[in-house]
Amino acid sequence: MNLKKISDKNLHESTLAAAKKEKLSTLELLRHLAEVQRRVLYAEYGYSTLQKYVMRELGYSEAESWTRIQAMKLIRTSELAEAKIAEGSLSLSNAAEVQKHIQEFNFTMPDKIAETINLATRKSHRELVQELDDQAGREKSEKKIILPKRLLEKMAKLNKLLDAKMTELELIETLLDKEIRECEVRPSRTSQADCVKPTRYLPVRVRRSVMTRANHQCEFRDKNAKRCGERRHLQFDHIKPFALGGDRSEKNLQLLCPAHNQRRMIKTFGARDR
Repeated sequence: MNLKKISDKNLHESTLAAAKKEKLSTLELLRHLAEVQRRVLYAEYGYSTLQKYVMRELGYSEAESWTRIQAMKLIRTSELAEAKIAEGSLSLSNAAEVQKHIQEFNFTMPDKIAETINLATRKSHRELVQELDDQAGREKSEKKIILPKRLLEKMAKLNKLLDAKMTELELIETLLDKEIRECEVRPSRTSQADCVKPTRYLPVRVRRSVMTRANHQCEFRDKNAKRCGERRHLQFDHIKPFALGGDRSEKNLQLLCPAHNQRRMIKTFGARDR
């Protein structure tokens, strides 16, 4: 269609149709991303996070990918958000801001989520940010921790040993995650009978051997032999699943990032509905 040759009326109607088509295509992308997330499909292509997949496979910038992923998370939470994005009353940037806000303050009640979505409807991004900041001032609480110099030095040393570039907060979270996982799989001491049952607990020697072999990186390789290489939040995975009779020997273990570990579980046992 040569737009220069159509009437004003037809141009206006065509513009309205193009806008509607764009809104629907945007929503369709979010629905696709939601399904990719549910299946952890990005892990199949060698990515440890959905954002890396959206940036490198789909070609979006870091900011664009973050906005779309946050909006996708919101429509998974709320059908109201999906409807408002479809009709054009809720922009992607505002949807992302709403998701960030409800996640930060751990909103779970549908009424509270709907209230925040309605607050974001037909507003400029600047107006919404100001209103959410005002709301946050009434709801936010802080916990400040003063870390001694010796602890900061230890954290810096560990960061260097792991060849990672984590913030202090990320490093603390990584260590907490590791300790929680180990506590969850540690064998019970309740009875002698428990001691002879198969256990998920891995001896320190085996853990160290697997970590050394993997060079402290996720061992997943895609169909082109490209390695994931993620270094954070690593998990020990049974190549033959423990639930299917797999043992805890070094040859039956691999080191995976959470995404690739979850993807393996989905391929073995199936994905959850949401």
